[in-house]
Amino acid sequence: MKKNIFLAIFLIPLIFVSCSKALPKSDSPLEIEGLSYEKSLSLKYAKQLKIDAYNSATFLVTVADSDRYLLLPKESSLPKNLPPEITIIRTPVTNAYLCASSAMALWSRLGSLDSIRFSAIQKKDWLVDEAKEAMEEGRILYAGKYNAPDFELLLKEKCSLSIESTMIYHTPQIKEKLEALGIPVFVDKSSYEENPLGRMEWIKLYGLMCGKFDVAEDFFQGQITKIENKEYDGKNSRAEKPDSASSSPKSVAFFYITGNGMVVIRGSEDYIVKMIEMAGGKYAFKNTRKSSSPSVTVSMEQFYAQCANADILIYNSSIDNSLRSKADLLSRSPLFADFKALQNDQVWVTGKYLYQATDRIGDMILDLRAIVSGAERKMSFLEKIN
Repeated sequence: MKKNIFLAIFLIPLIFVSCSKALPKSDSPLEIEGLSYEKSLSLKYAKQLKIDAYNSATFLVTVADSDRYLLLPKESSLPKNLPPEITIIRTPVTNAYLCASSAMALWSRLGSLDSIRFSAIQKKDWLVDEAKEAMEEGRILYAGKYNAPDFELLLKEKCSLSIESTMIYHTPQIKEKLEALGIPVFVDKSSYEENPLGRMEWIKLYGLMCGKFDVAEDFFQGQITKIENKEYDGKNSRAEKPDSASSSPKSVAFFYITGNGMVVIRGSEDYIVKMIEMAGGKYAFKNTRKSSSPSVTVSMEQFYAQCANADILIYNSSIDNSLRSKADLLSRSPLFADFKALQNDQVWVTGKYLYQATDRIGDMILDLRAIVSGAERKMSFLEKIN
């Protein structure tokens, strides 16, 4: 009996996730009674989004070929005979509860933090300055973590939308209760994007939600233009583009060290690895086994065997921000004394803002391109340690 109970508990979240992906793929636009299909919006990098435009400023959004949402202006009547699995989101969005931390920078970049009334992250943990300031001034209220929201506060303040990360699938009962209370739930799956620029392109969806699609398009295109033009000498640069006819790509290791001395690296399919490659580098752990997790833990000996000859070491200070010098690195393991990158003064640390800076993925790629190519640039995210 106990074994059967345990099996049932184990299968419940799997059944929920499976149900969330039950919708069949279709290249044909959905016929919506009372609305006329106009076109599918062009998305250059985001593959987990499909946005179909209808008349009356209405949009049908399909996420990861499964979840569907109808962005419907507040003054518009609800279409008849709409499939029950489609979630209605009234636009422009107001009084939203933001739990997907990666989305905050995009809403801020749109100048639409006035659409966000609640946060699932406390003020002290925000690295988006505008969000921290809004919480200090009471314009954004802390409404509990994603898995323990303050339902009473959300109802009292008339929350109209909950923007969740995929973590909500670990607590399906919370999603169900929000919906039962009349609060629609949108699940941000930008982390499923293979191309890091695809993550940033989700700003177009949020632009539609807050009525600023043109602002979103202009910002996104500006970031892409900087990358595609391979800017080395823009307003933040102090050097000309280096000679492109250089030798083989430099190898880069991206990692941090845990309290018990293990090394956490990025899986070979992770978006950080993609950014390194887009910047012209070669990831030192390219042969890391594929994993559903973005990170892989290895021993110091394994890390030494594969990365002692890496040209560049990047320490992930967004996770562990205690690294300040080469001496700090050596205190973690004396093996670092033999590392080529340390001997050649090519050890860098990231800023803490890295994972919340979805709006500045382009700048991160430019930082990486600068250290890989040897160009001098005023960095946005990376700092060399002494």
